[in-house]
Amino acid sequence: MKTISLNANIREQAGNKQGRKLKREAMIPAVLYTKGSQSKLLKLDYIEVNTAIEKYGNRVILQLKVGNDEVPAIIKEVQRNPVNHRIIHIDFQPVSMHEIIHADVPIIIVNGDRAEKNGFLINRQLSAVELEGEVESIPRSITIDAAKLKIGDVLRVADLEISSELSILSGVEDIVLAVKQLKEEPIDLIFPMTEPELIQNPKDNK
Repeated sequence: MKTISLNANIREQAGNKQGRKLKREAMIPAVLYTKGSQSKLLKLDYIEVNTAIEKYGNRVILQLKVGNDEVPAIIKEVQRNPVNHRIIHIDFQPVSMHEIIHADVPIIIVNGDRAEKNGFLINRQLSAVELEGEVESIPRSITIDAAKLKIGDVLRVADLEISSELSILSGVEDIVLAVKQLKEEPIDLIFPMTEPELIQNPKDNK
């Protein structure tokens, strides 16, 4: 798991009014859930945090620089505006560099468009796998190269390339994806027959 640094400042207040003020200042409110003591209210630069999440995702160790202290932490939850998806709040969880944690690691499929061009249909059933291990050993993601797949392949959790330093908590026989032949459905150009409508001549009613 990659480690990056982020600057954070203590904020004295919470609530909607404080949140609106921080938004005007291009800052994000956050909470650091410290162990054995009261949680810390933080504020961070929006652009710096958003850039880090877009580049590295949630699976990254953050060295939070709070005053003279540096606290290693991971992102526990990111709250977003449901309309514009802008980050509105972040929860951080402190970690020790050799702490054992559980994590849902996303499964990423690359070259999927190439498989479709070859007439393959990738039936995906799992989007993440649950792993246990030292925090710095948890990968950001697990990649599957669809260009190496062929029709009839069934990929299970046990088939994923996962370091022996990690324990797999998901079912090893769970199916991640299956590859099938992409069938093109024929277009039915036959229109249903309808009885012709009888149009009466007005003279017939006289």
